[in-house]
Amino acid sequence: VPLIIVATERNGETLRDHLDAGASDYIYYDGAERELLGFVVRQNLEHRSHMKAIAAQQETADRYRQLEKDQRSGFRVQQSMLPKSPASIRGLTFDHQLYPSMIMSGDFIDYFELLDGRVAFYIADVSGHGASSAFITVLLKSMSRRLLEEQSQLRSTAEMLSWFNKELMQWALEHHITMFLGVIDQQSRSLEYSSAAHFPGTILCHEGGAEFLEIGGQPLGLFTAPSYMSYKVALPEHYCIVMFSDGVFEILPEKSLKDKEARLLSLVSSNKDSGLEALIDELGVLTARVIPDDIAVF
Repeated sequence: VPLIIVATERNGETLRDHLDAGASDYIYYDGAERELLGFVVRQNLEHRSHMKAIAAQQETADRYRQLEKDQRSGFRVQQSMLPKSPASIRGLTFDHQLYPSMIMSGDFIDYFELLDGRVAFYIADVSGHGASSAFITVLLKSMSRRLLEEQSQLRSTAEMLSWFNKELMQWALEHHITMFLGVIDQQSRSLEYSSAAHFPGTILCHEGGAEFLEIGGQPLGLFTAPSYMSYKVALPEHYCIVMFSDGVFEILPEKSLKDKEARLLSLVSSNKDSGLEALIDELGVLTARVIPDDIAVF
C-alpha cells in the first residue's frame, strides 16, 4: 500500500525522514485546512486515472507489437511461397515484385511447367488487403500444386479457371479473387489465356508496340457456375507479357480510368526492353507517399 505524505511546510529534512521511514511520495499543500481532504482525494483520483491510461497505452502497444510480429512472420511465410524471381523455365524468363499496402499482401503470383511441357502462369488479386486476404494466397499456392495433378483433365485455361472456382467455393470464403491465367506453348509459339475479371488488362508487348489482351469473366469464389472464355494468340519471336494488380491505379496521377489505362500502356511500351526495375521506377511505386492497396507487377 503506497503511503503518501501531505506536507504543509517546505521542510526538506522532515520530508526526507518520512521518505527514509518508508513513505512512497509526498504532496506539498498550501491552502485552507478544511480543503485538505478534498485536495488529497482529487490528487489521488487524477493519479490513478493517469496510471490507468498509461497501463492501457502500454497494453495497446504490447498487443500492436505482437500483432506486427505475427504479421511479419506471416509475411516471411508468404514470401517463401512465391516462386523465385527472376526465374527461367523452358527459355522463358519470369520476373515480379509485390508491394503490400500493409505487411502481408492479398496479391499472388505463380508460374510452373505443366506435365505436357507447356508453362502456366497467373496473377491473382484477393479482395481486400491485409492478413485475411493474405491467408487465401496460401490456398492458391496449394491449388497450384494440385493443378499439376488435374491438368491432364483440364483441356483449356477456361476449364482451369472453372476448376479454381470450384475448389474455392468449397471453402465458403468471404473474399473473391480476380485472376489472369495464361499458358505458353513454346513449340507452337502461342499463348492461351483466360481472365476471371482481372483488371487492369494484361499487356502484350512486341516490336510493333503494346496492346491490352481481352478482359472479362467473373471473379473466382463468388458464383457456383461461372462462365470463362479461352483466347489464343500467336507470339512473335521477341515479346514480353506484363501484368498488374489494380492497386497500381491508386498511385497513378491521372484522374479517369481511361487515362490511367493509357498511361500504363505507354509506360509498358516505352520500357519493354528495360526490365522490371525500370518499369517500377517509372510507375513511381518506390516514391509513392502511401500505397493504399497492394500492388503487384509481373
